[in-house]
Amino acid sequence: MATKNYKITIAGQTYDVEVGDTSSSPVEVSVDGTTYQVELPESASPAAAVTPAPVAAPKTVTPAPQAVSRPAVPTSGGDGVVRSPMPGKIVSVSATAGASVTKGQPILVLESMKMENTIASPIDGTVSAVHVAAGDAVQHGQTLVEIAQA
Repeated sequence: MATKNYKITIAGQTYDVEVGDTSSSPVEVSVDGTTYQVELPESASPAAAVTPAPVAAPKTVTPAPQAVSRPAVPTSGGDGVVRSPMPGKIVSVSATAGASVTKGQPILVLESMKMENTIASPIDGTVSAVHVAAGDAVQHGQTLVEIAQA
């Protein structure tokens, strides 16, 4: 049996749930990327799991805090490419193409999770390209600004 994907909302919180093969126990269940091994009762069957029946709301299981696993994308480095350290929205851009910047100089402000984050130049140099503008939505690792080293 193939895995099945669900979006489940409990108490206003939406979870992405992937359920593995239910023909044997334990069943591998992934909730928002965290995998659990779940023992099914002997009487459980796929047909019984599909039949709607009134049930009490399940308890919310909070896994132990873990480091967020993201692809290894440097946010800025010696190459002068400034990438977004997180998904968010560009609030303001102070860098313009052709402008000289120094290492540590603020070049833009990124809002993420209702917090403003100042993104600074990683090197001394000249801004060769600005790929974003105020109001743009950006993803983690997206190129924001390119700086040619002086």
